[in-house]
Amino acid sequence: VLRDGSAGVLGKRLKDSEDTVVIGGGCFGVSLAYHLAKAGQKEVVLLEKSELTAGSTWHAAGLTTYYHPGINLKKIHYYSIKLFEQLEAETGQAVGFHQPGSIRLASTPVRVDELKYQMTRTHWHPTPQFLIGPEKIQQLFPLLNMDKVLTGLYNPGDGHIDPYSLTMALAAGARMYGAQIYYPAPVTGLTYGIIHSGGVGKFLSDWIVSGEPPDDYALMHYVLNHVVYGLYKVIIGLPEGGAPNRVSGVYELLKDRCSMGFHAGWEQPHYFHKPGDDSGYKPSFRRTNWFGPIGRECKLVMEGVGVIDLSPFGKFIVKGEDSHRLLDRLFANTLPKVGQTNISHMLTPRGRVYAEVTVTQTAPGEFLLITGYGSELHDLRWIEREVCDGGYAVSVCNVTDELGVLGVAGPKSRAVLQKLTDEDMSDTAFRFLHCRSMQLAGVPLRAIRISYTLGWELYMDMQKMSAVYEALMEAGRDENIDNFGTYAMSSLRLEKGFRAWGAEMNCDTNPLEAGLDYFIKLSKPAEFIGKQALLEIRAQGLSRRLAFLTLHTDDIDPEGNESVWHNGEVVGNTTSGSYSYSTQQSLAFSYLPLHLTHAGQKLEVELLGQKYPATVTPEPLVLTEPARTHLQKKQRSI
Repeated sequence: VLRDGSAGVLGKRLKDSEDTVVIGGGCFGVSLAYHLAKAGQKEVVLLEKSELTAGSTWHAAGLTTYYHPGINLKKIHYYSIKLFEQLEAETGQAVGFHQPGSIRLASTPVRVDELKYQMTRTHWHPTPQFLIGPEKIQQLFPLLNMDKVLTGLYNPGDGHIDPYSLTMALAAGARMYGAQIYYPAPVTGLTYGIIHSGGVGKFLSDWIVSGEPPDDYALMHYVLNHVVYGLYKVIIGLPEGGAPNRVSGVYELLKDRCSMGFHAGWEQPHYFHKPGDDSGYKPSFRRTNWFGPIGRECKLVMEGVGVIDLSPFGKFIVKGEDSHRLLDRLFANTLPKVGQTNISHMLTPRGRVYAEVTVTQTAPGEFLLITGYGSELHDLRWIEREVCDGGYAVSVCNVTDELGVLGVAGPKSRAVLQKLTDEDMSDTAFRFLHCRSMQLAGVPLRAIRISYTLGWELYMDMQKMSAVYEALMEAGRDENIDNFGTYAMSSLRLEKGFRAWGAEMNCDTNPLEAGLDYFIKLSKPAEFIGKQALLEIRAQGLSRRLAFLTLHTDDIDPEGNESVWHNGEVVGNTTSGSYSYSTQQSLAFSYLPLHLTHAGQKLEVELLGQKYPATVTPEPLVLTEPARTHLQKKQRSI
């Protein structure tokens, strides 16, 4: 509500309702208003509590860099700079934009590795960025003391802009396209960095207009965290600094035996160290002190039995008379029967992969949905929005913090579990992708048979988790049971050809190019979200496809987002990578043009400035336990 006399510089009255209201007149707010109005959004109104740029924008340094160490914010920075370059001509308002370029210096071998690392993650982007030697650095900046300088990372388009002038130019553009700006209109708002203003404004505008995020998860995650979550903290009164770390029921038992990682607010073991190991965090762009322990853990899971804390998984219970209808609308796969589990995907209206979810029907009309630890709120928002828009008679309960999860995996896992339960754990009685409520060591829990090898995920009351863990370790003493962490799990995932959401699939990719055809049921009667778009994509044909690569490297392994080369040109990028301890070689997934995806195709993957030979290889290199069992039965019958 605006008081009398608060009509703002346009001399107009604000109506009782508008299609779109932007709160805050800093560079972010006016950029969003500009992009929305330019995109044709009607009745765009911006409210500023005092004057434009009166918040954090007026004292911002105004640095503008193509460079960013993250993959997705490179897109934000690139778009912003290209916008700044032409904004004055478009609006008639000077922006004070200068592009002298920038050089980041390396004076140690480790820093040289860091710059090389950034280069391989940039070659498949349009960002202008180059490694230059001391002679070129001296030429560009003659006043520099060159005694310790080894190399530099040069971005010729980096520079600085006057934040005030930029905001006024964006405001002029917003008005030019029909937006209205009112001030003073006291409403709490938030603003962020100058270089992000153009790109994030465009990103949010596209999201608002089209109804789905225009880019992949990591970029959307940034926007949600820095813009939406910032406002959310103000609304609900969260303390500054965010929520405390989340820990599972076995955290206290494990914390001194492992290297903990931080996953979506959770503390979770990356790998475990033994007496004599070089423990502690030893960062490196090459193989470091974790390499040996991870190999030991992979061997444990492939030959024995291991336990992993999977509590950070997002966990939702959906039930109600419309639960089938809701989930049939959300998921491209068919729904599992009672007591069974499958892998399903939620798609966007454009046919992109919004989420990958493990779906279990625990009772008639009641479903347990499991998603990755990085996408709990991301997936929950999508589900709850569909419930609201469709008026479904269901309840959706987030039980992530209430349910602890232990994964028990390896060829000896069945023997260990059988010691602790009266349930028949045999292959015929407890089949792959089946679920059962049972008691283990006297603790009620839900067990799902699902793993990269023989194994189960055990879902239980978080408070009972330590009792189950200790019972498992005691029961598995003769089988030499031990712990393993997420680093080993990632290696095991990759060698078995499993895709990961956020890497091989996201809002930038469709399931057909990601090789997820098996999970997409285009023939099912339900009109699931994205179905029509996917039919059109299939009819038009694909231009690229996910390929599985083996690499010949030395002391370095791919991790994802590296440039892939063919005949001297960048032709794609890796999505994830690791070392396969089972096959003793480096592996990676990569998106490539169709003509380069056939088995045997020779390529190169750039790692720290060196191009390593790579070969497109049929997947998987290592069969899952159910596939191995099926193959063995088939061979015996022959």
